Amino acid sequence: MFRSIRGKLVLMYLLLILFAMQLIGVYFIRSVNSYFLGNFSTTINTQARFLSAQLERYMEKEITPETVKDIDNLITSFASESEIYVLNKNGTIIATSADKSYVGQKRLRTEVTRALLGSKDEVIREDAPTGQRYTFLAVPIKNGSEVVGAVYLVAPMNKIYKTIKEINVMFYTGLLIALVLTAILGVALAQTITSPIVEITRKAKAMAKGDFNQTVHVRSDDEIGQLGEAFNYLIHRLQGALAENEREREKLEAILTHLSDGVIAVDASNRIVRINPAAKLLLDCEEDPVGQPISQLLMIEEEQEKADFLMAGREMQFKGPKGRTLQAYASPIRGEQGHAGLVIVIRDITEEEREEQARRDFVANVSHEIRTPLTTIKSYLEALEDGAVEEPTLRTRFLQVIQNETERMVRMVSELLQLSRLDAGKMQWSFAGTNLLQILDEVADRFSFQCRQQEISMFVEVPPTLPMVWADRDKLVQVLDNLVSNALKHTPPQGMIRLTASTRQDVVEVKVIDSGIGIPPKDIPRIFERFYRVDKARSRKLGGTGLGLSIAKQIIEAHGGHIWIESVVDQGTTVTFTLPVAKEGAA
Repeated sequence: MFRSIRGKLVLMYLLLILFAMQLIGVYFIRSVNSYFLGNFSTTINTQARFLSAQLERYMEKEITPETVKDIDNLITSFASESEIYVLNKNGTIIATSADKSYVGQKRLRTEVTRALLGSKDEVIREDAPTGQRYTFLAVPIKNGSEVVGAVYLVAPMNKIYKTIKEINVMFYTGLLIALVLTAILGVALAQTITSPIVEITRKAKAMAKGDFNQTVHVRSDDEIGQLGEAFNYLIHRLQGALAENEREREKLEAILTHLSDGVIAVDASNRIVRINPAAKLLLDCEEDPVGQPISQLLMIEEEQEKADFLMAGREMQFKGPKGRTLQAYASPIRGEQGHAGLVIVIRDITEEEREEQARRDFVANVSHEIRTPLTTIKSYLEALEDGAVEEPTLRTRFLQVIQNETERMVRMVSELLQLSRLDAGKMQWSFAGTNLLQILDEVADRFSFQCRQQEISMFVEVPPTLPMVWADRDKLVQVLDNLVSNALKHTPPQGMIRLTASTRQDVVEVKVIDSGIGIPPKDIPRIFERFYRVDKARSRKLGGTGLGLSIAKQIIEAHGGHIWIESVVDQGTTVTFTLPVAKEGAA
């Protein structure tokens, strides 16, 4: 019954009345209790104080049989239903309106003790056998400031509680009658409200089944009538909304089809219900994966942590087909029953990850490479400050070391700036037809003195028919200087360096061949990385920055050529690069 609006309205009225009557009842009952109990307490307190004042003249002198008789007459005139006891200052009963056998006994209850100490005390107790309540009141009898006795009253409270109970019964009877009348009126009122709503509900169910030819009869201008008018307007708008929804669905379909990011929709059981072409391409799907578990498609079935991350509506990275690094963003779909599925967006971040790692490595390498010469300079400067400046030999040697480290830092910064310009595409180029033989001869001549010092032989082997190359002469000289310098650093005495050039199809192939210590196979793939050194200690000792080969690679590639290294440990290294042949008529 209470699932319907009618039942809820009736229940609401009943609860409102019940709540209001309860509030009134609590206040009323407390007020009645307070009134009767307060009146009763005031009455017995007044009696006790009056008896205390009257008994003072009897207690201040010696107690005689005549005195006791007078006290009995006095307390008997006051004792209607209460028991009154008169006690001397020792707590002995000298007169009572109750059983005379108590006379001469001591009454040592707590309230009596407090009264004999000069304080009034009142307490309510319940008699366990009968369940009746009694008020126990003890009032001191004073002669000036001296306590000469006490008046002890025991007053039954059964009549008061009986009166309070009768009043409560009357109140709850009225409350029950009010609730019955409210329920009858509530049913009648709810009927007028719910009948139009029932009709609207019936029509709405018909619409849910696909029958939109429904009209609600509006009987009034109140809120229910306005609801009927709104329902009729809803039917009119619904047809337009369905048509618009179909158009939007077609737009969404077109967007998903041509979106560059992969999009996958999964249901509440984490099975694929929709996938766009981009996602199929990224995940290398040969068959339609609809219906498969998403963890199986993303190949994370055994990686529970990643699967949990994805299912929790967060992002994760994973390895896709062909070594791709993919990033998946999951957004939960909320339905009426809570979790209804996920929409997963997949992006290929392979190149971004590679660039980010290169940036991190570059910053770390730059920091490390600059810190080493700075530490050296600082150490030698501190030594000079500590007294080495006074010794000419040490001073000269230390200053030479500082100068060498400073020059190495300047070379490093210059090469970094050059790399930065190459990366940003801001390098100025002057391409022209260039005589490669002439450049090779100049390079060999420039390094001839170092070769003689290190007892290394250098040869230039170029055919006389070598064509001109299309190159920036200064940048090409820089590449050859770097390659020959590296060969000299890593070739032992009695070694040999050869500079060769030959024509192959439409390019000129240049080689720098040495008989040096060679490069281990594991280092060759990384040899062109910035700051990468095979022998770090030897490279630093010889003044290398680890940037030369990286610059050479970028310059050669900017010319449209390629550069690569072949090496055998303890047998030598060959660095080969290609340059395009200059067109006919080039200067």
